[in-house]
Amino acid sequence: MNRWTLARALWAGLILMTILAPAARAQAPAESDSLRPTSTAVQAARTAYQEAWALRVAGDFRQAAERADSALAAIGRALASDPDASARRELTELQSRLGGMRDLALNDLRTMPAVEPGNEADDRVLNAPAGEPLEVQVNADVHRWIQFFTGSGRSVFERWLKRSGQYVELFRAVLQREGLPPDLVHLVFVESGFNLHARSYAAAVGPWQFLRSTGRLFGLTVNQWVDERKDPEKSTVAAARYLKHLYSIFGDWPLALASYNAGEGTVLRAIKRQGTTNYWDLKLPRQTEEYVPQFMAVLAISRDPARYGFDAVELDEPVQFDEVAFKGPVDLRVIARLCESTYEELKRLNPQVVRHAAVGANGVTTLRVPDGKGPVLLEKLQAGAELPAVNVTVQHKVRKGETLSSIAAQFHVSARSLARANGIGKKRPLRRGMVLTIPASLASHTPALADPEDPRASTAYVPERNIRPPAQIQAKSEAEGRATHVVKRGETLASIAAQYGVSPADIRAWNRLASDAVRRGTRLKIRTGDSAAPSAERQAADSAVVATLVPPRPAKASASQRGASAGRTVIVRRGDTLGAIAARHGVSVAALKRANGLRSSVIRTGQRLRLPSAG
Repeated sequence: MNRWTLARALWAGLILMTILAPAARAQAPAESDSLRPTSTAVQAARTAYQEAWALRVAGDFRQAAERADSALAAIGRALASDPDASARRELTELQSRLGGMRDLALNDLRTMPAVEPGNEADDRVLNAPAGEPLEVQVNADVHRWIQFFTGSGRSVFERWLKRSGQYVELFRAVLQREGLPPDLVHLVFVESGFNLHARSYAAAVGPWQFLRSTGRLFGLTVNQWVDERKDPEKSTVAAARYLKHLYSIFGDWPLALASYNAGEGTVLRAIKRQGTTNYWDLKLPRQTEEYVPQFMAVLAISRDPARYGFDAVELDEPVQFDEVAFKGPVDLRVIARLCESTYEELKRLNPQVVRHAAVGANGVTTLRVPDGKGPVLLEKLQAGAELPAVNVTVQHKVRKGETLSSIAAQFHVSARSLARANGIGKKRPLRRGMVLTIPASLASHTPALADPEDPRASTAYVPERNIRPPAQIQAKSEAEGRATHVVKRGETLASIAAQYGVSPADIRAWNRLASDAVRRGTRLKIRTGDSAAPSAERQAADSAVVATLVPPRPAKASASQRGASAGRTVIVRRGDTLGAIAARHGVSVAALKRANGLRSSVIRTGQRLRLPSAG
């Protein structure tokens, strides 16, 4: 038991002694009785009860149970010695109390969560002040976005903030239920500004901006009738599970958030190429380099809105609703009439419903109805109101490479019935671009109320997905002393280095530049202060990570061996020239141009070049 636990135990024992002292004095035996063995046993039992009680209060359940057990054994021996009636009465009462105390302590011990190895609560942890579960990392890039949101972008941020009132607490509750920091809700500001119907140029949809493929991967249904990427609860559950998956890969929130934007493969490949696990040192796609600073700026403002002048923004009213679950598809227009609401209101509460009917992907359709209207709807249905069957004809446009069998498997129907329903046969084979009607959806059973105990009946139900992380590293991003410099007209690497008090060689190394030439608009990673020279521990940790992600490089080939390397390819890096690539691989520029059919020496970043034999 550590010092803090002991101190708590002693303090709790002192309190208990104060409470029990008057009763003890009232029952104190005569001075002659104090010499009897039973009197000593009673006093020992009282002391044991106080100690066991204090140990349980202090959280040391095992020792509390053991102390109670030893006292019960002593009481048993004392009772066997035939004490007088007064001592027997008190010993019996203490025996009952100690037995109850032991049982409670053992139950506490059984239900106490197991301590994760390495996560023990020592004195430092017990006395440390509460910290934020998600650290705000601030540097020049984050300050730039804070200035934008409080300056020219203030109206945009106010609109986001006002709109967030509808769903921010709902999103927070889902994130917390999934075991994530609730402050990750601020990612929705950056993703969609709390617009449930937001759609990006890359066809990402909903408040958390899921692509169709990623949404389906994490359990969201997207079809002709339902797009659960727009569902405020289901999309948040899927986003929470995706973020947990990403955090399990990197062990670092800035890298996990960058991966949410660019994909974990992009970030892992950047770590491999650049040899660092610090997000702020990685060169990533421009959108991703701006993504995490935007999130950190939003988080900083939201934690102290008064400081930035947003405390007067009036938030929209939180959305309130009841849930009703049905077996089979239902028509929103019928439900609106029965629950004395409007079709438009039901569409607002159920943004995932694409058309007039709602179709649950798993046979259960759960709808949100206006707050207080759930009992109205249930009462009418129980009184005999009927829900008509819904004709939810689903159509499918044939894509390249699909077969009738693969389409039938996708919709869980027979391939032969699919062919018959659409007139497909020897004379009219399947063609790309055909629109097929899925026969199983031509008619549906009359919907009925679902079992409320069915987990699928919740509006937040998303089926679990077991997705193994492609890698697992323990990174730690540090923003201090990091900045991004955008090259302006007339600037050189030397002038930029002088501006930050570093050398041109440092900037070349940080940005993997082949020469001192820089073009206007190029984004350069800059480090200042202690960050300019990473610690030996950090370099060793990064090297260990990269070693697990990247296979060791083979030894440099000799001239005779390079002839066998014909057919290998390289990818052009930023700043590469044909001359630099030719020198690096021991071939001539002319041979390199011939091998790739180049008429000039112009190449572009990301281009793949075939390496010729030496010559």
